[in-house]
Amino acid sequence: MSASPSANSTSLKSENESIIAHFSDGLLMHFAKEDTVINGIDNPEGVYLIKEGFIKAYSISKAGHSNLLLIHEAGEFIPLPWALDGAHTTGLYYEAMCDVTVLRASKDKLRSAMGNNSWLAQEVLKQAVNVLAMYTNRIQTLEYRSARGRIISELLNLAERFGKSQGKKVIIDAPITHQDIADSINMTRETASRALELLFEEGLVTQEERLFAILDLPRLHAALS
Repeated sequence: MSASPSANSTSLKSENESIIAHFSDGLLMHFAKEDTVINGIDNPEGVYLIKEGFIKAYSISKAGHSNLLLIHEAGEFIPLPWALDGAHTTGLYYEAMCDVTVLRASKDKLRSAMGNNSWLAQEVLKQAVNVLAMYTNRIQTLEYRSARGRIISELLNLAERFGKSQGKKVIIDAPITHQDIADSINMTRETASRALELLFEEGLVTQEERLFAILDLPRLHAALS
């Protein structure tokens, strides 16, 4: 896995802005950090296109524990399976991870726009494929038996998705907390924090301005294998 170079980030931003332009007449909505964007009980009121910020999708176990499934960023639609006329996944919640701005429109509008614009249809299909890939990565991460293995695998997944290179470092440019990592790998926060602290001590990972940073990507890959 490798972090996205800055040129790719610029290209991605341009594509996201183009997607957002298609829905500029949607209902503009703002959410503060920890606000629920879509609850896990009722059918969504529409398709939400993230304009700014990050939104996490999570479920809650019968024991009351959160299971973080996906993190969505600007330019992505939620909930995508429902938007493409699938069934609404009961029990799947979407929560703002920071201040978030979204554009909400009907799924009929999205599907009509996809029918009239092949580029947009391809971009939405890419998002659907990416969702499947992220779920696959999550399953593979959970196959590691040790806390260390799961933590490293999750950090590598996050670096591939949100990483920005700064010299030898890779900054994971998303507001991810110790609790988020723990919730994504079926682990208590205390256990996750202990494993992260060891990676900090080994000089593999650090935190800068509340963002995780991988200090040596090849060494972190080697530590996993």
